[in-house]
Amino acid sequence: MRRALSLVVGLACALGLTLLLPSVASAHDVLQATNPVDGATVETLPGSVSLTFSEPPLAMGTQVIVTGPTGPVSEGAPTIEGGVVSQVLSASAPGGNYTVTYRVTADDGHPVTGRFGFYAATGLDGAPAASGRTVPVAAPVPAEEEAPAADTDSSALFVPILLTIVGTTVLLAIAAFIFLKTRSED
Repeated sequence: MRRALSLVVGLACALGLTLLLPSVASAHDVLQATNPVDGATVETLPGSVSLTFSEPPLAMGTQVIVTGPTGPVSEGAPTIEGGVVSQVLSASAPGGNYTVTYRVTADDGHPVTGRFGFYAATGLDGAPAASGRTVPVAAPVPAEEEAPAADTDSSALFVPILLTIVGTTVLLAIAAFIFLKTRSED
């Protein structure tokens, strides 16, 4: 009776792990908020932009490029505090249209990329924007930048399926071992 109970407990643990593995593997980091908000008009350009993610990203591969009317205005490397990635802007950044392009590495190793935009009526240099809002905010990401996201989507299905197959195989092997061991002891 004791051996049969051990077998049932082992199979229950195996089933629990099999069901748990795919849900853990399929979790992906997503952008939850930005500051400034995508498409916003701000009176004065902030000293930094921030992106808030659902999970803390890895420092490896993190890039935030802020481009304004005169070109890139990012200063230094982005900083990560929990799920918030911040990028300091140059003190001489003028007012105008801004695009923020980002790439972070999620804690599961997958890249998370995207783009958003905003308009600042006054720059950090104190001068008003030279012209009105003429560039569309959050322009579509070019096809070459979209390619990694497409690969991420296909691997998002592959990883849980592979983990399920491997996990099920290992757990069935353990259950078979326990069963044969209890049978040989009878």
